Amino acid sequence: MHSMKTLIFLISLSLITSLLPVALSGADQRVNKPPGAKDTSGEQTPVYTPMPPPGKKVPLGGGYYLIYGFDKKPKLGTVIMKIELFAGGGKKDTSFEVKADAGMPSMRGAHETGDRPFALSKKGDYLLPVNIVMPGDWEIRVTVMKSGKVFFRGRYNFDV
Repeated sequence: MHSMKTLIFLISLSLITSLLPVALSGADQRVNKPPGAKDTSGEQTPVYTPMPPPGKKVPLGGGYYLIYGFDKKPKLGTVIMKIELFAGGGKKDTSFEVKADAGMPSMRGAHETGDRPFALSKKGDYLLPVNIVMPGDWEIRVTVMKSGKVFFRGRYNFDV
């Protein structure tokens, strides 16, 4: 009887030591949260407002607006996103910092570019190459900043 208890103890110990690392490996995995959801640290995930189709005015607040587009219809390969920012009177304003992150919402984290800054052209246009690596649903999340503070966040979703 004593050897039976020892055998059960050894089997239980073996199972615990072999399954514990598997159970713990999933404990630190991050969960994708919907926009605006709070994470465990209490910080709020940024909310990106849906933007109208390319070529339309996107109001930013404070009398400012932007118009965006692409050098060609987004398809596999590299496309250039172009943003023009305007003050209320229709005069171009190049005093903003603009950055964007592109990726596939259905594969969050797999193809994200991370925030990349737009380059300012001599014509006063903000330009960013976006690499479309596979067919499917895509999203570009644009952040417009002024004096180091977020002025606007918007997103454009499209299918390739």
